[in-house]
Amino acid sequence: MSSETNERRSLFLADLQVLGRNLLKLVVAEGLPVGQSESIEVVGVIIPNCTRIETTNESRIFELTWDDYVGYSVLNESFASVSDEEQFEGRRFRTYSKSHFMDYMARASFACDKYPGPTRYYCVVCEDEIVDVLSVHPPSVRRIQ
Repeated sequence: MSSETNERRSLFLADLQVLGRNLLKLVVAEGLPVGQSESIEVVGVIIPNCTRIETTNESRIFELTWDDYVGYSVLNESFASVSDEEQFEGRRFRTYSKSHFMDYMARASFACDKYPGPTRYYCVVCEDEIVDVLSVHPPSVRRIQ
């Protein structure tokens, strides 16, 4: 994945589409600080200097397209778990070498190295959703704004 997309501080999923036969397209928008910082209260604790993060007219927008995929999932990030057993590279756009999603897909499908070929697990970490994609090929990434 490009360093320009991977290094974004915050991303928001703007669109997810399955087009034609197994073409998966994601559009993600960069989150930027908006407004003045202020203190917020969370469960009785005051947290100072907080700034809202939102998409704006200045946000960079990226399109990721997989020409084919074995499987994908979208998870509400509030329910995502972190495991020391999983191994990945990247920050907002991750490539996993070991994960629970890969284990699940190995049990839930008959995909293997012979068909459709060796797969990789790609993960797009957004502020509200986490998108997991198992595919033979990496996505094409282009900046659309």
